[in-house]
Amino acid sequence: MSCRRWPAYKARRKKMCFRPNRRQIVSGLAAGVAAATFPLPLLAQTARLKIAQLEILSGGLAVLGETNARSVEIGAEEFNARPGQTLKLDIQLFDSKGSAQEAQAIFSQIADDGIRYVTGGGTSAVVVSLIDAISRHNERNPGKEILYLNHQAIDPDFTNGRCNFWHFRFDPHVFMRMEALTRFLAADKTVKQVFLINQDYTFGHQVQNSAKQQLAEKRPDVKIVGEELHPIGRVRDFSPYIAKIKAAGADTIITGNFGSDLVLLIRAANDAGLNVKFYTYYGNALGAPTALGEAGVGRMRLVTGMDLNALNPRMQAIHKRFKEKYPTLELFHAAYFDMIDMLGAAVKKSGSTEPLAVARAMEGMTIEGVFGPVAMRADDHQMMAPLFVQTFSPADGKAVKMGIEGTKFGYKTEAKYASADTRLPHSCVMKKPA
Repeated sequence: MSCRRWPAYKARRKKMCFRPNRRQIVSGLAAGVAAATFPLPLLAQTARLKIAQLEILSGGLAVLGETNARSVEIGAEEFNARPGQTLKLDIQLFDSKGSAQEAQAIFSQIADDGIRYVTGGGTSAVVVSLIDAISRHNERNPGKEILYLNHQAIDPDFTNGRCNFWHFRFDPHVFMRMEALTRFLAADKTVKQVFLINQDYTFGHQVQNSAKQQLAEKRPDVKIVGEELHPIGRVRDFSPYIAKIKAAGADTIITGNFGSDLVLLIRAANDAGLNVKFYTYYGNALGAPTALGEAGVGRMRLVTGMDLNALNPRMQAIHKRFKEKYPTLELFHAAYFDMIDMLGAAVKKSGSTEPLAVARAMEGMTIEGVFGPVAMRADDHQMMAPLFVQTFSPADGKAVKMGIEGTKFGYKTEAKYASADTRLPHSCVMKKPA
């Protein structure tokens, strides 16, 4: 069966083709070992913990899923290889296809197989379905609970109104990221007229709404001259949207678009000669830097948890390994590695791989993350982590250490915000096990 891949990856399709509805085991990690509970005395021996990872591995957004899958793979390999490591992570990969219905079918298989940990998802709709399915499963199956480790879906509602004891998020959510982005934008006095264009689903709505709210608070003089929501992953020609942006007189675009939706938006803007600033969430990977080229220098800005200009020895080794194995992919955030480290720390603290014990150990935990201290807030299970605002710039080996996606361009760090800078209040009222 053939796979539909984003064009940049066609050359690798024979080598890496994910078949729908078939479980794929991440290479290099042992498979088929039953998950179990390991009380404290047994953790001196090697214990294996199965994690089911759901990603979009087919269709127009497959490059996003593949990047997530390979990043978690490399992170797990690095974790497993540490000297004296008694916990080994066994990642099992599934194609969610970006479909809540498909995710439900996969979850049934996961539960039947006795897998006790889930990560990934793909879209907010998939994550909602998984949170709900896990909650129902855990209520009906005491002693066989499943824990959800969310490294990618940043809808604020997941740690607010929909918060759940069995769900932990390891990436700053939309509003936290917008807090950093608009703090930086507020100091840019050339920004006067903003156009908002986003994908028409929960995440895109959250980006749009938070941009309006936070701009009004920080820069009430800035005018929102237009708003557009478009179907996710289905628009092939963004020129009509660019024409509207141009006609509105915008000098800045704020967008949460990712993957093909961001790449095609950038290309349409370049083709039309639209000379505006882009403030983005995902402008550092998935084809966006390639589409930008020299035309994006100084114009594309990004809020991110990943700073390739400040890699510590551990992250240098992870990045080197990742690029050696997957040269056409790019690491684009740090949540994967903080998630793996905190999971390992919680298992060690609790002396168990039992999800309930691990979850309780993880609440309120602080560890040294890949770019500074990170903390899991106990009240809503939201990770507090550093964020960076960066500008697309030529790679000079100094301010911009390396080019990305095979280009001579990367992202220069303009500002770093500590976790305390973007810590926002929450509305979570969490029901916790007795």
